[in-house]
Amino acid sequence: MLGARFTLLDRIEHDIPGIERFDAHDQRLDRPVVVDLVHSASAAAVRQQATRASRLRDPRLARIVATGREAIDGVEVTYVAVEQVPGAVLDHVLATHRLDSRRAIAVVGGAARALAAARGEGLSHGYLRPAAVTVTERGRVVVSGVGIDGEAASQAQLVPTPSEAGDARALALMLVHALTGIVPVEATPDDLPDGIPGSARTLAVDALRGSAPASLGAVVDALSPFDARALVGFTDAVATFPPTPAVARATAARAARDAEEAERARLERLEASRALIAAETLAAAVHEADEAVAEQVADPELRATMRKAEEFRHERAAVTEQMPVVAGVEGDLDGELEVALDAAPVPVAAADPEEAPADKYEANFDTLEIMVASQNVTRDQGTWELVLEAWHRRWPRSATVARSLARARARAEFGGPLNGGRVVMVAGVLAVAVAIALALVWLQAPLSPDIIIEPDPSIIPNPGVTETSTPVPSPNS
Repeated sequence: MLGARFTLLDRIEHDIPGIERFDAHDQRLDRPVVVDLVHSASAAAVRQQATRASRLRDPRLARIVATGREAIDGVEVTYVAVEQVPGAVLDHVLATHRLDSRRAIAVVGGAARALAAARGEGLSHGYLRPAAVTVTERGRVVVSGVGIDGEAASQAQLVPTPSEAGDARALALMLVHALTGIVPVEATPDDLPDGIPGSARTLAVDALRGSAPASLGAVVDALSPFDARALVGFTDAVATFPPTPAVARATAARAARDAEEAERARLERLEASRALIAAETLAAAVHEADEAVAEQVADPELRATMRKAEEFRHERAAVTEQMPVVAGVEGDLDGELEVALDAAPVPVAAADPEEAPADKYEANFDTLEIMVASQNVTRDQGTWELVLEAWHRRWPRSATVARSLARARARAEFGGPLNGGRVVMVAGVLAVAVAIALALVWLQAPLSPDIIIEPDPSIIPNPGVTETSTPVPSPNS
């Protein structure tokens, strides 16, 4: 415990050599504070500046609670206790985000006014940086390290002797950093965003060119008037601020890598699934997907016409491929056609062009098959087929109608000279039946009374004598 009131807790990273910074608790006031332990040879000068700064009573400056010397493990150290300001430290914010022009001007303008108040008491900061600026939840800008950081940094030869001109230049460069999200040594005037008021842009450009104003008043005038209300709720809104260019590039690169990784994983899954699916199944799935896309973008009438033409083309192709096999089948043509249409296409080996036919009859039969195939390539729909198609449209789920339509189409496809046997047989049977019916009708019809039928002379015993019948009297007469 330092000074019988400060309990050191956790070490905090600090950017000034010779100073250790700790989170601490003030036992007397029962509140958190920040304690700096000064180990450098300039400890006396730092303590002197801290004593002067402790007299400042401006709410925009972090108040120095106490300063003194304490022996720790037999070594005399100088400590400075400063109030701990809750809020968002500008250094942490600018590590990942940049500020819009309204907020950036309000933050830097508030810091300029705080340092102007300290300069009125003859003090300069000397080592102003984003780590020394905190924005509270209510939007108050608080600057810490006045009189302490500058003296210690100067003794460590990090900066020149603290001065007002140095503070003014540091404020202008802080404005550049807040607006661009880029450290000032790497920024250029082209990195400044649009929409910045003219005087603030001029201040930032002059700072980048090495001609920043020499007084805090000039910085305040360049940034005034600014709206301090833009900083209300600053700590909660940090996550919504635009990212710095470095963070944006890293995020885009990470997103690109993630997308590439996801695409590679997708392709691997696709290849694995293709290895498990037969080529025919995959082709059918691709065809169905293409049809689904086409149905979404195509005109309904055109889509129906094209679908009907496609179905007809496939049916014709299937029947044409199976024609050499079906043409030689004897028996029930309808049953054989159904079997042929349902079965897989049977490949027919092509004949050797140099192989001569076995005899002239085989050559004639081949020629006849070619004629039949040519005849059946194109055809007109018959009456029965048109009737069945109309029924099929009316009752599309009827298996009987569909089967009859398939048979009718098969008969029409094989309508050449080799398929007329059943028609001739039926016609002959009908002709015989009609003839028999006519004969029976003629035999059963009665003779006309005008027709005289004379008896055959050969059945009369004596044609020259006419027999006379005399009635015999009755015995009772």
